[in-house]
Amino acid sequence: MKSIDKKELKEIIQSGHMNILLGSGCSLDYLSTLRDIEDRMNVEETREQAQKEYYKQIQKSKAILDDKLETFEKEKSKLNKTKENYDAFLSFWANTISSRSLHIVNKQVNIFTTNFDMFIEESCERLGIMYNDGFAGRIIQSFSSSNFNKIQKYKSLQFDNTSDITLFNLIKVHGSLSWQEKDGKIIYSNGSHIPNDLDTKSGKAFETEYNKIVVINPNAEKHFETVLDTNYASMLRKFTLELEKENSVLVIIGFSLADKHIKELLYGVMKSNPTLVVIYFSFSEYDYTLDKLEIKKNPNLYVISPEPDFTFEKTISFLSNIFIYHNDSDHYEK
Repeated sequence: MKSIDKKELKEIIQSGHMNILLGSGCSLDYLSTLRDIEDRMNVEETREQAQKEYYKQIQKSKAILDDKLETFEKEKSKLNKTKENYDAFLSFWANTISSRSLHIVNKQVNIFTTNFDMFIEESCERLGIMYNDGFAGRIIQSFSSSNFNKIQKYKSLQFDNTSDITLFNLIKVHGSLSWQEKDGKIIYSNGSHIPNDLDTKSGKAFETEYNKIVVINPNAEKHFETVLDTNYASMLRKFTLELEKENSVLVIIGFSLADKHIKELLYGVMKSNPTLVVIYFSFSEYDYTLDKLEIKKNPNLYVISPEPDFTFEKTISFLSNIFIYHNDSDHYEK
């Protein structure tokens, strides 16, 4: 069995082209997963009710930008705890990437996520961390995947010296609360375009308003939507292109790889790019005998699950600790 220790992990993170894939497990403290919702959306009799449950989660996520919308104290506590986790996570990566000494790798991190919530954007704004969410403009901000190709540098006043700015590219492959469709374009919204009373409607009235929410539905059709829609397809193409770069690293957190289209893209790149290293943090203790992730077939995939219930918060602590100290005896088999 091949293993990886904390020292190796540190070196990989410091020297690779960094990519992160985040799933719903990272926002789980505040936004619950909807378990069998995909199955229920695929059945006509249960589709509308399942869509209403999904809508309630989208509506609830508005409180991320305006906590006054969360009226339950218990839920507000969960909201603040989730924000703290994202603050710690983004601060870790900002500090780690900004301290890179190698000039052959840039100071950018690509964060790919299937989450529609705006925890990352809200945290970056408060912490003063530079990020690129694909929008450009001031009065009317419009979205284009080509905006992710822009780079930013800092220029000193006296000597015209330039240096890379630590930047997060935030690529939301399943859409976002901040996406509003208008005249065939995606423009920026703070979520105000999403109605507050949609769960009181039904039939055609519900369907018409629901379809205005620019997110991929968690059902069987999402794979076809993702391939056919220009914006979704271009972001998945960026996912593939970034991982095809030499010495790329992908850290996966809170993501089950149950999304077939993303899993197939990832496994295809792992085979075609032997220099790619994929670090998968498993929230539950990994059973190597079942090997659901097929790590035995993929020599560049490592699964880290040091204990049961390995949450987002514990993952952040684990990553932070490897940059404080390392013990070569602490290794993880794959």
